[in-house]
Amino acid sequence: MKRRALYLAIGLFAGLGLSAVGLKAHILLPHKPGQTADWVKKMRVEDYGRQQVIYHLDQSAGVLNGHYRHVLQVAQNHVDAVGAEKLDLRIILQGEGVDFLSWARDNFDARHKIDELKLQGVKFLVCRNTLLARGIDPDRELYDVRKEDVIRTAVGEIAQLEQKGFQYIKP
Repeated sequence: MKRRALYLAIGLFAGLGLSAVGLKAHILLPHKPGQTADWVKKMRVEDYGRQQVIYHLDQSAGVLNGHYRHVLQVAQNHVDAVGAEKLDLRIILQGEGVDFLSWARDNFDARHKIDELKLQGVKFLVCRNTLLARGIDPDRELYDVRKEDVIRTAVGEIAQLEQKGFQYIKP
């Protein structure tokens, strides 16, 4: 029995070590600009038309807040691709996704990116049910949440927006 526990512990630590090495390699050795094929860089692309989009964020931050950083990058890429004047983007935060604004409260880069997105018309909407269920005070615990940013329920808001023609994306 002790031998099985020992093998399990060794396997667990070896797996964690390999994961850490892979993560470190990904962080330290990202793809570099300039490696992309010329035809991709020079490719002509058509303009997108008007878009109404919901991003549903109900997951945790992931390793090194990677998921939250990804959402901010995807949102900015979306604004850049479509144009702020043609994009109505609502990021709906529910469950663990509300922690996104808690993380941002203590992270300068995240606050800056959120502020930039808001200046471009992106709305960050927070589920009231989550605030109540988790006992979260948005004034003290979350970044830049105003009364008009709090919605009754995330799923209710998503359904209503879809009825109005919004497209659902889970980044």
